[in-house]
Amino acid sequence: MNGTGGAGRETILVVGGGIAGLTAAIEAAEAGAGVWLVEQGPSLGGRVVNTSLYFPKLCPPACGLELNYQRLRRNPAVRVATLAGVAAVSGGPGAYRAQVRVKPRFVNERCTACGACVPACPVERENPRNQGRDKTKAIYLPHDMAWPRRYVIDPAVCPGPSCGRCLPACAAGAIDLGMGEERLDVEAGAIVIATGWRPYPAERLE
Repeated sequence: MNGTGGAGRETILVVGGGIAGLTAAIEAAEAGAGVWLVEQGPSLGGRVVNTSLYFPKLCPPACGLELNYQRLRRNPAVRVATLAGVAAVSGGPGAYRAQVRVKPRFVNERCTACGACVPACPVERENPRNQGRDKTKAIYLPHDMAWPRRYVIDPAVCPGPSCGRCLPACAAGAIDLGMGEERLDVEAGAIVIATGWRPYPAERLE
């Protein structure tokens, strides 16, 4: 992912790949702009993928996300970087320059999301999608509608190359435990901040 993501006023950088950022990116692209969509997590969707129903239509998240994913598939003007964050921004309106750091996924584009790697993994982690009430393996699919639809390895619990038990299980050769951080230099005319929200701590309610 190294390189320059677009040029000048025709490019918009959207920070945050939840339902708001995803919608902003698609709308901007359909209006004629080039877009870099940067999401800190391993998949698009944000908190909406953890909800049962969402306002105002009270639909399950699969409904709204799938419509946006279809629009995203049809529009090559939107480039997506997951596991990514903006490290620095310089310039000003009409001529921003952003440094984006992309953390390693340890699973490359060859992944077919077959799931054969999961039983082979000996390490577990708490599942943040379920508030830690259950566990996933260190290699996991972020959610059923993950975009990109590719597994990811949690480096906080995975022993890395010293383990490697998942490697023989992956017939596609998609697991790369030596993958390193990458950098994007994005030039943009505007930046949209859609970094989401955090639930209010219930224990603080009287």
